[in-house]
Amino acid sequence: HLLYWNSLLEKPNQVYQWSRTQSLEQLNSHLEQSSIVWLAISDSSLVEFYETHLKNSNKTVVHFSGALNNSKMLCAHPLMSFPAELLPTDVYSKIHFALSNFNNLEQALPSFKNAFKIMNSQDKALYHALCVLAGNFPQMLWNEVSEKMQQLEIPESALDLYVKQITENYLNYKNKAITGPIIRKDEKTILANLESLKNETRLKNIYSSFNKEFNI
Repeated sequence: HLLYWNSLLEKPNQVYQWSRTQSLEQLNSHLEQSSIVWLAISDSSLVEFYETHLKNSNKTVVHFSGALNNSKMLCAHPLMSFPAELLPTDVYSKIHFALSNFNNLEQALPSFKNAFKIMNSQDKALYHALCVLAGNFPQMLWNEVSEKMQQLEIPESALDLYVKQITENYLNYKNKAITGPIIRKDEKTILANLESLKNETRLKNIYSSFNKEFNI
């Protein structure tokens, strides 16, 4: 994604790509020709890689982790979920960055014109937790519901259409898009729903938690 994104820029950066399947000699050769290093690797590997290979390099080192906060590296976290396939071309320029340890995207990603927010270090953990909530929890729930729907012989395409529409409703109407018995405070229906889930412990617990937190 990053390489393709870079290729779309009006003035693309010269990028030397290296992976840990290649030699350290190749890495050092690339470093000699570079002023900025983009670390698109796993969160758990970032600090060790920096300390081992980049600590004394005098390079601007950038990582893209939403969770890690390390004063020795710049962070430019893109608020986006990246699937295996490339995104539509017009999406990349709309992606918002959260920056840590610096205040101008150009310093880390030259020629990128994306909007950005400078994130205080004390707010970063909350920011990342919110990303996890929004980006993963709905999908976990949908996967669980999909399995039960298939047991009821509801076509997967039918649930997909439903999920697509409620997502579009949210994007268009935000909190006004929410429907259902919890919002309506329909206690009779809520109790019936919970009773129907008595053999589905995980879903019942999720339903009960949402009812507790949002039935105000």
